[in-house]
Amino acid sequence: MFTGPSIHRSLSKWTCVWVGLLIWGCASMSQMKDFTFNPTTDETFPEAEEARLYQSGLGQPHRVIGEVLIVGRLGEEKDSLEKRLLEAVRQIGAQGVIVVEAGETVLEVGRAGVRHDVSGGAATDYRIYPAPVTIEEERIYIRGMAIRFEGA
Repeated sequence: MFTGPSIHRSLSKWTCVWVGLLIWGCASMSQMKDFTFNPTTDETFPEAEEARLYQSGLGQPHRVIGEVLIVGRLGEEKDSLEKRLLEAVRQIGAQGVIVVEAGETVLEVGRAGVRHDVSGGAATDYRIYPAPVTIEEERIYIRGMAIRFEGA
């Protein structure tokens, strides 16, 4: 068996690399889940230079290119959530979002319980004990329609 300082340093370096990649991957995935875009057209659009939020009274001719939803943690500032929404829609080519609904909600984010093997073998038969508990979190959200202005 190999031992010595060089092996330990090498293992330490690779462990740090893998842990860093895992943390980066988890952070990336959680950001992607916060924003959803359901297109209403097959067209794709270039990234917009800027995007704005509209509550109502939009006078310019426009067309809806999809439905959008962004979800944030309850403690997040509304301005921060709006900025993240506008950056995300700008990247898909929307020049604005007509806000349909905004507020607070409770989302199921997972289940907790301990898995127990009752088959005595390869864990093909198991039971969750105690009974699984639903984990819920309060969140804030903005739901709206992504738009592009006619002639743009």
